[in-house]
Amino acid sequence: MSLTSSRFFLFLLVTVILFYILKPVQKYVLLAASLFFYLAISPGSKASLCIIIALIGLVTYISTNLMERLQGKLKGTVAFLSIASLIVSLFMFKLAYNVVNAFTPILHLNSDFSWLQFGAVVGLSYYTLTAIGYIVDVYWGTVKASRNIAEVFLFIFFFPQLISGPITRFGEMREQFAARHSFDMDRFMFGVRRMAWGYFKKLVISERFGMVVDTVFTYYTDFSLTNVIVAALCYSVQLYTDFSGCMDIIMGAAMLLGIELPDNFNAPFFSESVQEFWQRWHITLGTWFKDYVMYPLQKSKLMQSIGKRAKKVFGKKPAKKIPFYLSLAVLWCLIGLWHGGTLYYFIGSGVLPGSILILSDLCQPLLAKLTKGLHIDTGRASWRWFRRVRTIFLISMCWMVLCSNGTRNYIDIVKHSLSMPINYASFNDIIELIKLSNMDILLMAVGVVVLFLAEVCAFKGKSIHKVLDEQNYLIKVGVVYAEIITIMMYGLVGSSSFIYFQF
Repeated sequence: MSLTSSRFFLFLLVTVILFYILKPVQKYVLLAASLFFYLAISPGSKASLCIIIALIGLVTYISTNLMERLQGKLKGTVAFLSIASLIVSLFMFKLAYNVVNAFTPILHLNSDFSWLQFGAVVGLSYYTLTAIGYIVDVYWGTVKASRNIAEVFLFIFFFPQLISGPITRFGEMREQFAARHSFDMDRFMFGVRRMAWGYFKKLVISERFGMVVDTVFTYYTDFSLTNVIVAALCYSVQLYTDFSGCMDIIMGAAMLLGIELPDNFNAPFFSESVQEFWQRWHITLGTWFKDYVMYPLQKSKLMQSIGKRAKKVFGKKPAKKIPFYLSLAVLWCLIGLWHGGTLYYFIGSGVLPGSILILSDLCQPLLAKLTKGLHIDTGRASWRWFRRVRTIFLISMCWMVLCSNGTRNYIDIVKHSLSMPINYASFNDIIELIKLSNMDILLMAVGVVVLFLAEVCAFKGKSIHKVLDEQNYLIKVGVVYAEIITIMMYGLVGSSSFIYFQF
C-alpha cells in the first residue's frame, strides 16, 4: 500500500470516518489504524514486524516509567541501556549488512555475511529516533513519562509520520493525541488542499525531473560534464519535490484527523549559505541531531578536556573552534550513517556536507576580506542571489554522489565528465535520448514556476496554503480542481516510490 494507491485513499477514508464517529476512543482508533498501516505498507515478514513494534514500544514505555522512579546512577543506567538497545536494533536491522559489506573488500574477507541482510523494515530510522528522543527527554526531565502504553505506542507509530518523518517530540504531540477532535470542514479542506499540492509536486514535477536524472547517470558515457551538472541540479529539484511532496501528503492526512505535525522544510533553496540550507531542509532531523547529539557532545567532559589542551597549544581563539569542529564532524558522520550505511550515502549525505560547513567557517575571515577588497555591496539583491545560486550548486555537487548510486560509479562519472566537458549534440537530440515529450518539458517548466512562487510565499513567512485561504472561494476551489485534473491527466503514478522511504 503506497501513498499513491487507491488502497491508501480507502484506508484514509475509513480511518477518518471511524475517528470522528468513535469520538470517545479516537486515540485507540489512531493506534489501530497506525499498526494496520505499518503492516500493510511493509514488505517484510509480519511476525518479524510485530516483534520489532513490540520491542521498540515496550523498551520505550518500560524504561521511561522506570526512570521516573529512580534517581542518580540507576536512572542513568536505565536510560543508557534502553537507548543502546534501540541503537543496536537500528544497526542490526538497517545498517549492519551495508557497513560490513563496505569493509569486506578492504579487509579481504571471504566470509558470507548475507545472514545480516534482513527484510526491509520501513520507517525504522525515523521511529527509532522518535523513541530515543522521548527517552532522553524523560531522563532530562523535559517531559513526564506517560503511564498509558497506548499513548506511547501511538506517539512512536502514528501512521502519517511513520514512513518518512517528521521526527516529532512527545511534548508537542501528547496533548493532540489526548484531545477529542470534532470534525471541522475548514481544517478538513485545508488538509485536502495540502495533500493535492503534495501529489502535484511528486507525480507531476518530481517524476519528470527523475527521468532526466536516471537517464544521464545511467548512460553517462553519452553525456558531457555540463549535462551531468544539469542532471545533478535536476536531482535537487527531484529530491525536494519528492520529499516535500511526501511531507505535504502526510501532513495533510494528519490534518484530516485534526493533528498538526511540525514542518520539515522552510524554503531551503532561498538559503544564502550551506549552513542556512541545512537549517531549512529536513528541519526535524537536523534539530534532533543538534539537540540530542551535538550539544550534549560539545558540553561533554571529553570535549572540554580537548578544548583545554588545545588552548595550551594553539591559543584561546582557535581552541574554541576545535571542539566545535570535532562535534560537527561526529554529527555529520552519524547523519551520513543514518542515511543507510552505504559508502556513497555516507559520503554524499555526511562527509561532503560536513566538510563544506567546516571549510566555510574556516574560510569566513578570508572571504570577508575578499568581499571588502573587491568593494562588493553585500546588501544588494544581486549578491544575495549569487549566494543562493552558489549554495544550490554546492548542495547539488554533494548529492551528485547519491545520483551515481555507488562510489565507484561516481568516480567513473567524474572521470568521464572531465574528459568530455561539452556535449556538442543538439538540444533536441538530448531531449530525445532522455525520452521527454514536449508536454513533459512544458509541465516541468510550469511546475518549477509554480514551485518558485510557493517558495517565495514560504520564504516570506506565509505558506501557499495560507495565501490561498485569504482568496475567495472560487479561487481556492479552482486551484484544487486544477491540481487534481493535472495529476489525473499527467501524473506519473506508480513509476517509483518516494525516495526517503528507503531511510
